Amino acid sequence: LNGRRRGAPELLGSPQAMHAAVLAGFPPGAEPRRPLWRVDADDELRPALYVLSERAPDLTHLEEQAGWPSQSTTQATSYAPLLDALDIGQTWAFRLTANPTHRAEINGVSKVLGHVTVAQQVAWLLNRQASLGVSLGEEEEPSFTLTGRVVRRFRPSESAVTLSTARFEGVLKVVDPALLRVALTQGIGRAKAYGCGLMTLAKP
Repeated sequence: LNGRRRGAPELLGSPQAMHAAVLAGFPPGAEPRRPLWRVDADDELRPALYVLSERAPDLTHLEEQAGWPSQSTTQATSYAPLLDALDIGQTWAFRLTANPTHRAEINGVSKVLGHVTVAQQVAWLLNRQASLGVSLGEEEEPSFTLTGRVVRRFRPSESAVTLSTARFEGVLKVVDPALLRVALTQGIGRAKAYGCGLMTLAKP
């Protein structure tokens, strides 16, 4: 994305607006499962949007609104080679932006609340490593760090939404490739519509 374009701040500042823009890349009914997406703003002037979907989206409208219309900056590639190559014992670098939450009973009503401290958010991911099919180290020495924490408030409808996100980066070891494939393709945790849950892998 082009951070200097007029349309970029609106998309980058509103998970609801970006969610709508991502969905607009698919014809009605063409995408059977909700796509996962994530924005990585390592370079604030050139933030990267990742989209994981069963079909390649057409993001022409995003290029026109917040990209370089005269120079395409989008590309699509198959995820199958990576998924097929996963095997027990492999080590991968990973990045994940997630919405760490827990259930709590308040005045007799069960509610979903966001974890707010670093310790809570780190423990949230560690507690899920078995279900994700990976090893992430121990509580005393996890194999990852928390590299970003943001609380966003926006109003997608009449009700306001408060979203606590945490960005995890580190190294994982593959324990169960089948479970990891599910985590990679279906997302991790809540708030997937708002840019959470997409884990990406890279060579360590």
